Amino acid sequence: MALASRWMVMDNQRTPVASVASRTLRKRLETVWSELEASCERGARDDAERVHQLRVATRRALAALDAFRDLLPDRQRSWFEKQLRRIRRAAGNARDLDVLTDRLAVAPADDFPKNAAPDRGRGRQRLVAMLSKQRDVSRQPILERHEKLIEGDWPGRMERLLESIPTGRRQPSFGTYARRRFKPMIDHFFAAADRKLRDPAEIHRLRIEGKKIRYSMEIFAAVFPPQVRARCHDSLEQLQKTLGDFTDHSAAADRFKRWAETGAVAPSNRELLASLRRQETELADKARKAFAKWWSPSRRRSLRRRFERTLRRNSA
Repeated sequence: MALASRWMVMDNQRTPVASVASRTLRKRLETVWSELEASCERGARDDAERVHQLRVATRRALAALDAFRDLLPDRQRSWFEKQLRRIRRAAGNARDLDVLTDRLAVAPADDFPKNAAPDRGRGRQRLVAMLSKQRDVSRQPILERHEKLIEGDWPGRMERLLESIPTGRRQPSFGTYARRRFKPMIDHFFAAADRKLRDPAEIHRLRIEGKKIRYSMEIFAAVFPPQVRARCHDSLEQLQKTLGDFTDHSAAADRFKRWAETGAVAPSNRELLASLRRQETELADKARKAFAKWWSPSRRRSLRRRFERTLRRNSA
């Protein structure tokens, strides 16, 4: 699968880095703002895909700020990083509830644990109703972020950030900058990738690092030959998909556990939630084993060689 062209700024490696930085940051920060505004429109507040796109846009914008951090004033960069993380957290909670609600809403009653309740269909309806209420409430933090950022003048701050990027004859070419900046990112990713993944937190951390390196590849795509770029991207995307199955089930199990322990849940729902938690835990363990089998030492070495050979070839 090819890199998402919507997010790429395909420049010749000789292009001054300031030009690429400005165009990349503008594209990604403007996308966050447009997705945030769209998510707050009355007709779009129940649109699960819109919330998903908002969360993805924040991750890509954070990757761009990190990629060009050497060119940006710390104070202005830090402001955007803080706001993007707040948007991402708000959108992330809403997205998790969207996924879980939709999955349970369409699941046949027979998919529910047999020991959960005598009437599994009715139990599902009660659970989906509870999730739907929380899903509606989860949109409120997104609306609040939007209002605060209108007051904070996001568009004006973005223009001032872009104006602060240094220009001049002495700035490096994009290719030179990309190789220097991407190398430590690769090292950081493989430092997480080569660890023994003992618990859900470490697996989740690897998934996040995988996203960061994939979104950074979109920025630094010009230094990779097309075939190498496609193969690296496909491997990283498969990593995300394989890890996603684990993290989705693990997060669902954790959410069911927390809900079952609250006093606001009826006893019949607590029994259902406890059974669903056990089911999700089993599915998470199955996904973890599948990932461990796929993410073999040879696969990691092969991916690392592709990255390192590309950077060596282009720096020779």
